[in-house]
Amino acid sequence: MTRGPIKAVPNHLEAWALDQDTRVMIMFDGLSGPLDADALAPEDARAAWEQAIRNAKPYRDAHRGLPLASRRVLEDPVMQDSKYSQFIQAADLVGYAAFHHLALKQPEVWPKINPVGRMSKAYKRLAGHWLPGHGTDGIVWADSDTRD
Repeated sequence: MTRGPIKAVPNHLEAWALDQDTRVMIMFDGLSGPLDADALAPEDARAAWEQAIRNAKPYRDAHRGLPLASRRVLEDPVMQDSKYSQFIQAADLVGYAAFHHLALKQPEVWPKINPVGRMSKAYKRLAGHWLPGHGTDGIVWADSDTRD
């Protein structure tokens, strides 16, 4: 969605949720702890978990900076490895299919990519779930104004 500063993610989704009169929960694909806690000494496993919690601090701080009385982002953003989350795996698949869909429609933007037409077709099958008012591709782009 955006690669701007961390606070842009919750702020953009907060504004979007208000506009859509809905609530959202943010999950990030990333390591949520040690890769193999059983292979680590207890003190090393504890240190790895503490590092994962510290790495999520900027996201927590951005979320907690939103006004509590009107907050639409339900929980502090969660870092979770996609191999442990079917929600993130599903989002990865939709994102991958959307990328192929866009690359097929605009090959000049990604000249080194050979888009897969079946991925675009699979993505278009999700059209019934796209948000209304967001063009023909069902993609909500975060513009540069949301990167503050």
